[in-house]
Amino acid sequence: MALIHSQSQECVKSELDLFAIPYTQTSIEKATYVEIPPLSAITPHGPLEFYISSNGEDYLDLNNTNLYTRVKITNPDGSDL
Repeated sequence: MALIHSQSQECVKSELDLFAIPYTQTSIEKATYVEIPPLSAITPHGPLEFYISSNGEDYLDLNNTNLYTRVKITNPDGSDL
């Protein structure tokens, strides 16, 4: 198996290592969720774009990012299914 880096060592996923004492995470002091609206009006064929600014001190955890949508599926003529 190829390693990510030449000095990297093999390990077991922490989720599978049931008997090890877990590490204590000390790098994140607090977490917040922020609602970010799209940049422009939503159109049927246009892109859905967002701008997420940063002040250089915040960390964006894409693993815990959610995109909530409410959609309606219709027939090609626009009538309800």
